[in-house]
Parts: sequence; structure tokens; C-alpha cells
Amino acid sequence: MEQTRAVITGVTSVMLAVTLLSGPLVPSVTLASEPEPVALETGNVTVSAVEMPDTVTLEAGSYGAASYYLNAPPIHVQFSNRTGRPTLVYELTIEELGYSRTTNHFLDESTGDAYELTLASDTFTDAEIQREQYNGTVTVSKRDDAGHGVVATRNVTISVIE
Repeated sequence: MEQTRAVITGVTSVMLAVTLLSGPLVPSVTLASEPEPVALETGNVTVSAVEMPDTVTLEAGSYGAASYYLNAPPIHVQFSNRTGRPTLVYELTIEELGYSRTTNHFLDESTGDAYELTLASDTFTDAEIQREQYNGTVTVSKRDDAGHGVVATRNVTISVIE
């Protein structure tokens, strides 16, 4: 019985000591290692070809849902050069709705010579959609060691599908 009590007391004491040492009681002691920082928007990317969509759709929800769902096709990008961890940005702007949506794509060594940019989905209410068609702009831009720059821009038609 004494041996069991000694083991329990010892384990509890060690746990308490580690908790107090690594906690706020002694702030200079840490038992965890800091994660390595990830250097984003570094390196360089040169885009050799971009395939952009002609149309984007706003599709009415089914079963009486009072919303429209944005469907923006992917953009296909070919690289002639890519080093480090540059960022590509897919942006859709619909001026008439006061709408802009961007999705960042962080590239790395595993990306390869081609990449497919996608835009995060979004919804609109019935009250926002009043026309059968809108004009929009799709833009691909890059962020790397050379700075920020537009890679390609295209005017698109946003069709409303009931």
C-alpha cells in the first residue's frame, strides 16, 4: 500500500512541477518548440498561358430556396518558371452588384508546371438578383518577390439561371 501511495504521489508531483514550470509561473521556461515560419509570397512565378472562362453563372437554388449560387469555372494556368512560394489570386468583380470575391492560391515545390485556380463559392439573395445577366471582370494576379502584378484580365458575362 505504501509503495502504491509513493508512486501516485511521485507522478502527481512531477505533473504539478512540469505544469508550474511551463506555465505562467516561470515564463522563460517552455517545453514546446516554436513552429517554423512559412515564407509566403516569396520566390518568383512567370505565367506562360492562362485559360479563363467566358461566362460565370448565378444559379437559382432548388426547392424554393431564396438564393442564387455563384458558379465560377476554374482558370487553368501554365508556368514557364516557378520558384519558392509565390501566390496567385483569382478575383471576380460584378460592379452592378457591388460585389468582389478573391481566393488566394499558395504555390509551393509540389505545384508543378500547371495549376487550376478556383474561386470560393458564394450566394446571393433573391432581392440582390434583379436581372437576367450582369457584366463582370475576372482577374488573375500574382504576388512574389517582384511584387504584385496582374497576370490576366477578362470581361465575362454572368448569366442568371432560373
